[in-house]
Amino acid sequence: MNRTKAVLVALLLLTAVSWAVAEEEEPAKNSLRVFYDRGFRLETNDGRFALRLNGLLQVRYTYVDYDPAIRYNQEDYSNFYVRRARLFFTGHAGSPRFTYLFQAQLEQNQGLNANDLWVEYEFSDLLRLGAGRNKVSYGLEFMNSGSALGMVDRSVFSGETDIDVGDPTLPGPRYPGGGTYRFGLNWSAPTGFATGGLNLYRSQGIQLRGQRGTTSTPTIEYQFGIWQGRGTTGLSNGGNNHMVAIRVGYYPRGFIDWKVVGDPDDTPDLKFGVVGSAYTNSEENPYIYDESGYNFAALARYRGWSLDLEWGTESYDYEVFTDDFDRQGYRASLGWFVVPKQFEIRARYAEITRMVDPTYQKAVDSGLGIPEVWNGDAWTSALERAISEVSAAVSYYLPGWRNKVAVDVSRLERQFAADPDAVIDGQAAPIEKAPDQLDYRVRLMVQLVF
Repeated sequence: MNRTKAVLVALLLLTAVSWAVAEEEEPAKNSLRVFYDRGFRLETNDGRFALRLNGLLQVRYTYVDYDPAIRYNQEDYSNFYVRRARLFFTGHAGSPRFTYLFQAQLEQNQGLNANDLWVEYEFSDLLRLGAGRNKVSYGLEFMNSGSALGMVDRSVFSGETDIDVGDPTLPGPRYPGGGTYRFGLNWSAPTGFATGGLNLYRSQGIQLRGQRGTTSTPTIEYQFGIWQGRGTTGLSNGGNNHMVAIRVGYYPRGFIDWKVVGDPDDTPDLKFGVVGSAYTNSEENPYIYDESGYNFAALARYRGWSLDLEWGTESYDYEVFTDDFDRQGYRASLGWFVVPKQFEIRARYAEITRMVDPTYQKAVDSGLGIPEVWNGDAWTSALERAISEVSAAVSYYLPGWRNKVAVDVSRLERQFAADPDAVIDGQAAPIEKAPDQLDYRVRLMVQLVF
């Protein structure tokens, strides 16, 4: 934490000193301008140096009516939560070609996390080289900006439920409960098998990217990166392997800013695009395994309407286990600005299967775990098949930039599977299909951006 603070302070001081030197050498030409334009802006008149400062605050309330038939879910969930409190430093130094992005997440426990620490140099529109810590370019939903989501937050496809607190080694209160390993944006079991959303989260590495086209002409883009791993932090690598990810998008009628969900600009002509992603990764600790994934997404915008579709799959091949462990999911989100730039309604369906074709042995070996449900007499083992959500939301945009109040309601469902051939502790112990787990969630959020 202290090191991150020191880095941010040093970089800001370095930028300030550079401006001061430039102003001293050419006081008239390089004088500093300070103004506001969707953030506090500082720029030299010659355009060589620029800094933009933004802030984001999201305060929300979440209530979940838990299904009590699931172990550890006997108490409902009611929580006030500061989901995002962030500061953004963006700009360029020495030349508009050399840009930087620093994003600090201010935690409620008085900690400080460096979400993004990124520098990039533009050789041409199709060749930009970046390095540092950033989101791994993969898929669509997790690439959406946290301040520009169409609902209170992302879907279960990406592992978002709000109910992700407490020691991961202890039971509850966490969704979906019952005994499976932690489900969230970025979680993996002790085996290394991912049990969170279908996204690669953030990591350290290098990336090449490029984009050619405009918002009104055909556009192609790509990102190709070599990363420390899936959702990694820290300074060292667990082995000599790295994760490789590639993402390619095409927009035949003009570029669509995929960071923004919805159509606040009231696009006059239909625009659409497709995005494909793939990654591969290998690990050696605590098990030797290879993993890979694919993701396909599509999006469209037209006169306040917006449509986002996404499908993804992942496969884990462990050297010590006979079976591969596969995951997959999909989502669809449809929104409409009833009042342009002011009032939006949105509906969403999402589903994630954390273990395709589940069996008791695969759930145990992978680290996903075995939930327990009440059969009327005792807690019995069950087998998770899929988690899904049906959600609806309304958002009212306040004066200013991205300031809004949003409310969404969700029906969260976990389906179970049967395993008639299950063997537990060396004894045949068939697992019957348990009744579906149904939980209901209501969220209210106030978002302020400057």
